[in-house]
Amino acid sequence: MKNLVLLSTIASLALIQNSFANTALEEVMVTTATKTEKNIEGVSASVIVISQKDIEKIAASTLKDVFEKIPSINAQFGRFPHPSSASKASVSIRGAGANGTLILVDGKRLSGETEGPYELNRIPASMIERIEIVKGSMSTLYGSDAIGGVINIITKKIDKNSSTIDIKYGQNGHSEAKEKNINFTTRGIKDEVRYKLFGSIIDTSPYNKNKSYSQVATNPTTGAILASNPQNGIIGTNNVTYTDESNVKNIGARVEKDLNDKVTLGVDLNYLDENREGTYLGSAQFSGGGLIQNTPVNSEDNNKRFDLSSDLKYQINDDLSGQTKVYRSYYKKRNETTPINFTGPVNKKFSANVTIDTLESNLTYILNDSNIITSGLEYRKETRDSSAINPVPSSSEFITKVVKYKSLFIQDEMVLTDTLNATMGARYDHISNADNKATLQAGLVQKLAVNTNLRVNYAQGYRAPDIAELYVVSPSYKDGKRFGSDVIYGPKTTAYDLKPEQSQTFEVAVSNRLEKLFSELVLFNTKIDDKIELASYGTGAAKYYTSENLDKVDIKGIELNLDYTINDNSNLDFNLTYLNTKDESTNKELIFTPDLSASLGFNYKILPNVATNISLRYIGEQYSDSQNSTTTDPYTLVDLGINYDVNKTLTLYSGIDNIFDKKIEEELGTNVGAYYFAGARINF
Repeated sequence: MKNLVLLSTIASLALIQNSFANTALEEVMVTTATKTEKNIEGVSASVIVISQKDIEKIAASTLKDVFEKIPSINAQFGRFPHPSSASKASVSIRGAGANGTLILVDGKRLSGETEGPYELNRIPASMIERIEIVKGSMSTLYGSDAIGGVINIITKKIDKNSSTIDIKYGQNGHSEAKEKNINFTTRGIKDEVRYKLFGSIIDTSPYNKNKSYSQVATNPTTGAILASNPQNGIIGTNNVTYTDESNVKNIGARVEKDLNDKVTLGVDLNYLDENREGTYLGSAQFSGGGLIQNTPVNSEDNNKRFDLSSDLKYQINDDLSGQTKVYRSYYKKRNETTPINFTGPVNKKFSANVTIDTLESNLTYILNDSNIITSGLEYRKETRDSSAINPVPSSSEFITKVVKYKSLFIQDEMVLTDTLNATMGARYDHISNADNKATLQAGLVQKLAVNTNLRVNYAQGYRAPDIAELYVVSPSYKDGKRFGSDVIYGPKTTAYDLKPEQSQTFEVAVSNRLEKLFSELVLFNTKIDDKIELASYGTGAAKYYTSENLDKVDIKGIELNLDYTINDNSNLDFNLTYLNTKDESTNKELIFTPDLSASLGFNYKILPNVATNISLRYIGEQYSDSQNSTTTDPYTLVDLGINYDVNKTLTLYSGIDNIFDKKIEEELGTNVGAYYFAGARINF
């Protein structure tokens, strides 16, 4: 059809990064960067594509296993306003922060906690066909929350009759952090109806470290120390959990049918059931009076999520096509936190119901041989019922907050000459709890020579404060408390007018491909006005954290990507990211943003059916406090894996992550040490 021919022609003008996967670039089609199916070579933004083969090669069970091995994408621990935050990680792209990364599944948002601290351990890798990661602001297409980039997890297509069963077991060298994982996927076509069914069970045992503590009894309102309280000054040691004991079940299905040769209807159902438990150091109410800080507590989560969506794809004529999605994501979180050392009430404050209702509709119009116009609208309503935003710290009664988003966008993909194409886009967002905002994006891809290409991209970003940043009331966070910017309670005596973040990103990249070597150098600069970060005030029992704006933040970076094919049986890939971040009002660097991260991978086929891979990951030093007085040590991890295709049906795999048992500082999440795993994959 004419539109497919033009979409193929408009691409293929430049080569951009795909160094994580050793896949021929001309074969890679992406959809996230432009909301149209497009060859990766014609996209002006930085895109990484992680294929199903890449995921299987490293034997990943969850998203966390995948993202740990991608430079410039780092996990930030300890941001979740609960004692269990030491075991929860959120993703940050190019230093933009955890809240600036939007995670989608098949282009749809998921309901859950703010900052997504659980998502990396929830989404099973077995359901994934590929992951598209777009670095840099994507607000013109996706609105708020995409200021740092978008991660779109694309599930397996229904293009053949096939089934897969994967079983995996792993543990560290001390028989801790055990993981048992079983998953299945089946796809097929019956009576013109295409169907897909997947399920997974991930069961983990805890990884704990023994920590000392000294309890402090305080007045829950003023923070004053209650020296005569019988719980004050008690010292001891207790296990602190860094990897939860958990049981996570996922099941999902999709059916789709061509209603005629121009209209396709699809329906998706997904269900998550999650139980987590761990022991931590936090705060708890004492039945004899007072809030006891730095005391052992037990936390149990029982979480469920139900997603229902329908989509309609339609071809109006040869030049005009569209897609409409309607979906609801409902999340029910129930947390109970209880003191271990003394009798006290069960804290249910970190329980919530979250609902995201969304309508999206896009039209793609081939205006002429040089222009493809994509336009769309989005309506989204996010409802959060939670006791964590109740201004009374001891209350478990739910408070409801609703935010509505109404958006319009338009994008033009242009062929300017035989060697130059461009993309321009604009979006207008009306947000019920923030100022309305327009954002722009423009990019060029220029073929300089047969093997040398240049791309340039400019994008504006925008992020409204989330509910936690505005309203959370947490009696236990790190070494103090955490209050939203609007909250007035105890030692926090004034409200703070928290403004939305606004950004501008400039990016230029040069790439070159020889017969065996692909190379790319990327330079980028992101300037963020009013970046939202946590600030701390007070000391001792009166210390608290709250969200405030950093006036101006400047992030400069360099990315180097190399992929070298040694021969038919082996290849090397190297990726490096350097970040120079600065809060211009204080001249300090951003916290938990490594200055240097790099990876080196070597893949070698010992035999036609036996493949090995070894990877080195380096994470440089990073500041762990806003005053830049404390840095974490750099570290290097080495992983080894092997895959053995017994026959066309059965594959056996095994490996060791962190071969040399390298320890990581606790602020960075503390890994479990050398980790041994083995599994079997059956395709039929």
